[in-house]
Amino acid sequence: MPNLKLQLAGYPWDHLTPLLTGEVTPEGIDLTYDTTRGLAPVANDPATHGGEGSLARFFIDTARGNTDFVGLPIFPMFQFRHRCFLVRRGHTLPDLAALEGKRIGIDGWPNSGNTWTRIILQQAGVDIWSNTWVIAPVEGTRDRGHGNLPDDAPPNVELGPPGKSLVDLLLAGEIDTLVAAFMPAAYFAPDAPIVPMLPNYPDLERAYYREHGYIPAHHLIKLRREVIDRDPWIAESLTEAFTASKQLWLDRRRRYADTTPWLLQDLLTTAQLFGDDWQPTGLTPNLQMLTDFANGQHSHRLVTAPVDPATAFYAS
Repeated sequence: MPNLKLQLAGYPWDHLTPLLTGEVTPEGIDLTYDTTRGLAPVANDPATHGGEGSLARFFIDTARGNTDFVGLPIFPMFQFRHRCFLVRRGHTLPDLAALEGKRIGIDGWPNSGNTWTRIILQQAGVDIWSNTWVIAPVEGTRDRGHGNLPDDAPPNVELGPPGKSLVDLLLAGEIDTLVAAFMPAAYFAPDAPIVPMLPNYPDLERAYYREHGYIPAHHLIKLRREVIDRDPWIAESLTEAFTASKQLWLDRRRRYADTTPWLLQDLLTTAQLFGDDWQPTGLTPNLQMLTDFANGQHSHRLVTAPVDPATAFYAS
């Protein structure tokens, strides 16, 4: 039998490199993986069978009874959030609790990362309804998924001024902090005008892991329902391939640790805290994280009832 042709799309995460280069291949599948257009093809291109998608969007669709896609418990993007709070150089906020009542810039209300932002603020004791949430693109102009105000946004969520990004608003003092999953260009400049709000964020993130037992996941792999209904075996094949790609990537990074001058120490510290896998695949090791996320969505009025993670993902 010839291999099944499968076209996926997503971001070119380092741990996917062996999969993208063909060194790791999913059994029975001729895989094409488009990394040139971000997540858009998964939702908008019928020729794309699935790939990386927003965890928040998947749970919202699930809560609304939309079954067009089936989720696999493969999570390409895990990220702590403490590093994501940015302020103007010289502007000090000592901790997350200090954000009570402040103006916070985000690039979308329902987005996965911003849902986690609100969750960790609530865990720190912040009343998120006391904040004014200002929606704008982090940099540049608005696009379909970022910088837009949803029709059902709560009353304390507002759209930023036309033509201004969150970076513009922060530097002008019109917001107290901005939250960004991917750092703006000004973050890397000499004497950067934008700096972490929490300079000790690595310590805070390690403490968060020790308390909660996970790193927040933002994205998942999902497939069009008709694809997996027709060939259900591809779920196991893809899971094995994504896992093998991640392990091969880690093995190589430990040998060729030249991504930064200090990566080897970071790899050692990571292994001491998390073991060999800080990005676990599967429902069981991620169940508490997914449950906290689902409850957060409900608390933030994004869904009428929390999604049950145990039933949201494909089960063979």
